[in-house]
Amino acid sequence: MELNHIGITNKSEDQAVRFYQDFLGLEKTREILLAPELSEQLFSLYQEIKALVFEKPGVKIEVFISDFQHADPNFIHFGLMLDNFAEITEKAQRSHIELIIGKHKEKTVYFLKDFSGNLIEIKQKS
Repeated sequence: MELNHIGITNKSEDQAVRFYQDFLGLEKTREILLAPELSEQLFSLYQEIKALVFEKPGVKIEVFISDFQHADPNFIHFGLMLDNFAEITEKAQRSHIELIIGKHKEKTVYFLKDFSGNLIEIKQKS
């Protein structure tokens, strides 16, 4: 079994492009418009929904544009293994992307938060 893709929600198309394409460097490969009938069948929401697909080899993220709000606290996240961990964390600080650092004993955990509040755990590839 292997993971095919991750689907998340973002508040605006512009914010999604700025974070997933411009910041993370994923390529926007498609735009999808879900018809209201299909949206209702899949997500119980009778509304046309736009989704953007961002990809790199081994990574595919479907970003649904909606004003959906996450519950607080929000534990939902996905993780990325990065070739360029130090570069991304430095770029996050320069770009005012929220970088969350958690430490407990010998372990340090890093998360980025996109412009809509989605959490992305990041680790350095070994």
